[in-house]
Amino acid sequence: MPQISQAVKLDHKLVRDAYHGLLNTKPEERGSPNQFIWLLTRYLVIEDLVMTPALENHVAGGGERHRRLSDDHESINAKLRHMQQFPPDSASFEAALRAIWLDLEPHIREEATATGDLAHLEQGMSRAASEALGRKYDNIKGLLQKPYGNDGVPDTSTLKALLAMPRQELMVRIGVPESA
Repeated sequence: MPQISQAVKLDHKLVRDAYHGLLNTKPEERGSPNQFIWLLTRYLVIEDLVMTPALENHVAGGGERHRRLSDDHESINAKLRHMQQFPPDSASFEAALRAIWLDLEPHIREEATATGDLAHLEQGMSRAASEALGRKYDNIKGLLQKPYGNDGVPDTSTLKALLAMPRQELMVRIGVPESA
């Protein structure tokens, strides 16, 4: 069973690969950005639901880390909504995509360092607790994925609605109990 840090790092890799895949495709050959948007949105939602409460409960200064993550998430969500206003082959789209990465890349890098959130979290809990948190992370990921199938991605209108929806409302709609 994966520990929480392994589950999060897997999502980091998925998001990073989708970003670079989108960025490194010629603008005129870019398809829909929905896969990148979905992977990033799903990651941010799960981090909100799993990581931030775990940081508050298991890490000294967890409340401050929670506030910092919330600020990161709000900024990234706003930039995702902004990016969706442009066609994928436009210069504005690419600028918006790069702006997302300006927030996201340091967030991912910091979380994965030896002194980052994941390391502090792993140090603050037993292996069994970390594995339980990893299961919870994967379970919520599965709940979010169910309507779209294993490899499915929501359509553009669904993604826009997900980005605009307050987290508490999203939790209710996907059936995640508040204690999740």
